[in-house]
Amino acid sequence: MHLLQIRLHQTYAQIGMRTIQPVQEIKQVPADLSIKQIPSEMNIERTPSKLVVDQEEAWEQLGFKSLTVLKAEFIDNAKQDGLQAIAEIAEKGDQMAAIQNKTDAIVAQAAEKANPQPADFNITFIPSPGSVKIQFTPAEVHISWKPGGAEINSIQNKPIHNYTPGKTEIYLRQKQGLEIDFVGGNIDNTR
Repeated sequence: MHLLQIRLHQTYAQIGMRTIQPVQEIKQVPADLSIKQIPSEMNIERTPSKLVVDQEEAWEQLGFKSLTVLKAEFIDNAKQDGLQAIAEIAEKGDQMAAIQNKTDAIVAQAAEKANPQPADFNITFIPSPGSVKIQFTPAEVHISWKPGGAEINSIQNKPIHNYTPGKTEIYLRQKQGLEIDFVGGNIDNTR
């Protein structure tokens, strides 16, 4: 006996996917930068050094005198010499006038003139130590300083951003189906 068979043929549904990738573009524009340099300032004030050498006394001791000093010395020496000559003449006159002493004044004066006293001398250093006077004033330096710097101005730029979103399309690629077949449709009862 043949039984009737049912054959089922099933087709599953299939879906398809079509994808378009997203596109992203980012562009960074550099910042606008402005830099201004301010220079430093330095001011130097300098007073020069000063050296004063006074050697007038040393030159005078060596005999190189200025006209005013020479004139004053000549006047002073002439005055002293004149007074000394007057004193000597007066003394000799007093000796001659003193006849009461019973001395021969003329012989004594002639002997004194013929045999003078030895000259008084000594060793001296010319010019004498300390006759050159030195005065020194050192230089002075004053420095004033003003620091500079930099002025920086910065403007930030935002990034340029372009974005195209992606897509995913879903479609039915194959429909589902069910086929039913009946096989062996004859029934044999003879058996």
